[in-house]
Amino acid sequence: MKRWRKWIGIAFIMPSLIGMLIFYFIPFIVSLTYCFTSGINQKKFVGLTNFKQLFENANYRLALKNTLYITGVALPLLCVMAIVGAFFIEKALAKRKWLQGTLLMPMAVPAASLMLLWQDLFSQKGLVSYLLGIQVDWLHSDVAPWIVIGMIVWKNLGYNILMMMSSLLMMPKEYEEAALLDGANGRRIALHIKLPYLMPMLFFVFLISLLNCFKIFREVYLLQGNYPETNLYLLQHFMNNHFAKLNYELLSTAAFTLYSVIFLVILVLAKCQHRYQNTW
Repeated sequence: MKRWRKWIGIAFIMPSLIGMLIFYFIPFIVSLTYCFTSGINQKKFVGLTNFKQLFENANYRLALKNTLYITGVALPLLCVMAIVGAFFIEKALAKRKWLQGTLLMPMAVPAASLMLLWQDLFSQKGLVSYLLGIQVDWLHSDVAPWIVIGMIVWKNLGYNILMMMSSLLMMPKEYEEAALLDGANGRRIALHIKLPYLMPMLFFVFLISLLNCFKIFREVYLLQGNYPETNLYLLQHFMNNHFAKLNYELLSTAAFTLYSVIFLVILVLAKCQHRYQNTW
């Protein structure tokens, strides 16, 4: 009977495994071969030439700089503001269940609707220009990256706060009560009890926020298309444009480089989280 249960379990997961193999694993291997070869019909091994051409490409360096800048600003903001927001609304969230849905609402807004809202706000004759008394197309100005950063924070902050709140609500009340008996005030409790307790969830929020920062390409694409302003040209634009040009070598090399960086970040985060949990 146990033997049949084993094969029944394998039969249930087999469709998912086959789908992963066909749509993820095999395309990944094929794309990896493009990183070290040239040509489509007759492939020729070229070693690290594609990587050299990639890092010498001015458009790639521009896209990398813009992506790192937007991610480097938005990512810390998302994490810090999520912690601060969780501390401030901890009690309110437990009493008002409707607040949970309100926090998640930005993620439920369709991207097209969101872009229409942002265009109405920041266009030359939009609400921001009207309130400031000047006519500036903010989406095509030097502050455009900050508008995108604000879009990332607005869209993902509520979810991050909710994740932090879920961890705070599971914290044993004895920790806070013991600190209060010892004379600790609210600031000390937040810094020395709640914040260390939130660190495992912070690792998760950091990782999710990192992935969400890379997903902003869809919104930027809807705002400005394939070839946006110089300060909004992202890595996804670079890869998307080379896909349209059938330049699979540079496309695959850029994608594999990005995948490697994200994989290393996840690996380092996992190591740090494991070490922290063992020492706390």
